[in-house]
Amino acid sequence: MKVVEKSKFYKVKLLWYRIRHGLFLFTLRNALLRIGIDIEPYYWFKEVKNGCDEPKIPDSFKDYEMVYLELEDVLIMDNNMGLNSNQLKLDMKRGQLCIGLKRENEIATLLFVELEDFVFKKRTFTLKDNEGYLLNVYTFQAYRGKNLAPFLRHHCYKLLEEHGINHLYSIITYFNSSSLKVNKKLNAKKLNLYLYIGLFKKRHWNYLLKDYSK
Repeated sequence: MKVVEKSKFYKVKLLWYRIRHGLFLFTLRNALLRIGIDIEPYYWFKEVKNGCDEPKIPDSFKDYEMVYLELEDVLIMDNNMGLNSNQLKLDMKRGQLCIGLKRENEIATLLFVELEDFVFKKRTFTLKDNEGYLLNVYTFQAYRGKNLAPFLRHHCYKLLEEHGINHLYSIITYFNSSSLKVNKKLNAKKLNLYLYIGLFKKRHWNYLLKDYSK
């Protein structure tokens, strides 16, 4: 007999589905967030230049132009990914870079590169002069499903080397399975696994769970 959502078995069935598909901890974290408890494991990765074959895209590379985006271009991200125009202006003024793929002068996908020390989950990460932190990779709706984000990450090193950046890092949260798959395809190297715990936005702890260099 089919189990309907209102039946007494629905919640048990839903819980079992989430456990089978690795969503139980993700669901538990979201439930804890509602009461002010933030538990977030996250990986610190090192990107690997030419770490894999060029990601395949359905179009020709000649159809796209890879460029640094100016502030007026970047403002298109206002209200996307939790970004706002004031923060974008501040970040770009501080020297944050934005690299995009354009097709016929339209932005298809983009990524940001932080060049200064930064804070993630109340933990400070220090960058050397030749290092950058990759964040906020975004593909616009009309260009999704074309594998452009991995393609851009694979090729962005050429532009970054013009700024003396030859080491690139990224952070992926433990439950972000889609981004973890992309990093795996690009052979990005796991360096550390951290655990962040925050209580009611007042107390914060970061723990090193695993150092992959050991």
